[in-house]
Amino acid sequence: MISVVILTKNSAKYIERCLGVLQAFPEVVVVDNGSTDQTMELAARFANVKIYQREFCGFGPLKNIGAGLASHDWVFFVDSDEIVSPELVKKILGQQLSEQEVYRFYRKNYYAGRLIDGCNWDNDYVVRLYNRKTTSFNDNQVHESIQTNNLTVTTLSDRNSFIYHFPYSNTRQLMAKLEHYADLYAENKLGHKKVKLWTIPFRFFIAFIKSYLLKKGFKYGYEGFLISCYNAMGVLVKYLKLYELSNAKNCVIAVKIADQQDLESAVQLINAQTLIPPQVIFLLSNQLAAQISTIRKLLTKSFIPDADCIACDTQDVTQTLSNYQQSNVDDARVIFFSDASSFTDIKIIERRLQEL
Repeated sequence: MISVVILTKNSAKYIERCLGVLQAFPEVVVVDNGSTDQTMELAARFANVKIYQREFCGFGPLKNIGAGLASHDWVFFVDSDEIVSPELVKKILGQQLSEQEVYRFYRKNYYAGRLIDGCNWDNDYVVRLYNRKTTSFNDNQVHESIQTNNLTVTTLSDRNSFIYHFPYSNTRQLMAKLEHYADLYAENKLGHKKVKLWTIPFRFFIAFIKSYLLKKGFKYGYEGFLISCYNAMGVLVKYLKLYELSNAKNCVIAVKIADQQDLESAVQLINAQTLIPPQVIFLLSNQLAAQISTIRKLLTKSFIPDADCIACDTQDVTQTLSNYQQSNVDDARVIFFSDASSFTDIKIIERRLQEL
């Protein structure tokens, strides 16, 4: 017995046709993660469908949750923008399955209804059928896959038995998914993969050449050019996001202030910096500590960064900042300046951040 599992979110456009050809299976598990359209209402019309709602936690983890909700150990995953050919349904249901095998299927990809057999969308075989006692999906947030170590990958497709895939109908959908996938990729690879800035434009260029020329995207006119651009931009954006996350520096500036003139100078000089810090902590002398409320109001009117003031009536600045951090600054590194004159160099904050 085989359970089909489908993840959905605002999948109303294809869900009826997707589920219609799957009625021969004893069970279809639909795992919805936040649909606001008619997806669940349409899915509920099918007798073999069971609907569950779960928060999105990444494609790999959510697919494993879906597999766990199935009644049968053999699990066949179908995307909500895919339609399994009737011939493939018959082939799967008639197959003698082995727990030491996973099964892959040929998938034809369409853009706005047009078959695209190039641009890296060709020769697309996807592993989708497996026994959950033997294997599972990996935990990738995006570009997840079934783990096939020590298992035989068997192809169950021919010219008439395949999966129709309708991922995009317009440019807006392409760009929305590009952004979403790039975010997931960067979050998933953060701390595990390093990228050098100079390599990113080369990756972008090579991705376009591969898709448009080597993979014959030029044969498909506008659609081929668009998809080749999409493939290249996907590479560009995901690596830019990863680079940005990897090099993000969560820092605040702390500066010791002796008197009113010192404070006014610090405000003017920090406002003129080439890098405006997210937050500045003013460490006020005893002379100014009694005026903290008034100073905070003045900073609101004249100071660009977010600011706070604390009394620092001790020479142990490190301990004062440590106590402040524990209750006010989450996971941020404090860069300390002993006096406002340091900021006469308009690039001093930028340089100090680069040194971290």
